[in-house]
Amino acid sequence: MLVAAIKKTERIKMKKSLLVVGLVSLLFAHGDSNDPGMKLLEKGEFNKALKTFENECKNGNGWACGNAAIMYYRGIGTAVNKTKAKEYDKKGCELNDIDSCENLAEILYKDDKNVASAKYYFNKTCNMKKYIKNKINQKTVEESCKRAKDL
Repeated sequence: MLVAAIKKTERIKMKKSLLVVGLVSLLFAHGDSNDPGMKLLEKGEFNKALKTFENECKNGNGWACGNAAIMYYRGIGTAVNKTKAKEYDKKGCELNDIDSCENLAEILYKDDKNVASAKYYFNKTCNMKKYIKNKINQKTVEESCKRAKDL
């Protein structure tokens, strides 16, 4: 019985480690590894990281808005809340964060089945060429242009 409990605890720790690695990788691709919220994520302090991203978002950091949206959408550091995820992605999009606009378009298309709104945000992402910071942003903009045309 004790051995089974230990193995279960080890599996939970392993799953948590994999979650941290996956989330940090996802968010690193989205931006700055020196960000205070990212440092908290690396430590596995999800609740604190979420609060940090929310505060940074309120202070005009679109990238942080997108990170908060991802955490709400996936239920990391909080319960899954797709409404809040959309709110944070919308705010990030308004602050010219490419990933926030594209993520919002995807949520509107896949989850809400709202083709008209999804097309609007894919077009908005497509028109954000001047905000491209890296190859990932470039690819996101290009794919959003194609998606907007296909809808």
